[in-house]
Amino acid sequence: MEILTIDQIKLQYPDQWVLVGNPELDDPNTLGSVVSKLLRGIVLYASKDKRELAYKAKDVKSEVSRTACIYTGQFPKRRRIGLLQKVNL
Repeated sequence: MEILTIDQIKLQYPDQWVLVGNPELDDPNTLGSVVSKLLRGIVLYASKDKRELAYKAKDVKSEVSRTACIYTGQFPKRRRIGLLQKVNL
């Protein structure tokens, strides 16, 4: 498995969700976007469909110690991304 820089990942997988194995971060203790801190890592899987990536991630996570999921494109300004599931209390 080849280690790629964030620039190489964005170039090879434009506008895709990418599962990065053993990500090396600029400063892992600082809060913020993983994409802005990611220096390099191993591309385990890439897809335009985030759900497909999440499904396939189950199979490849055992190959590495840590993973990060990033999107290599730009989000539309008015788009909402659901990160948490709605909970009824």
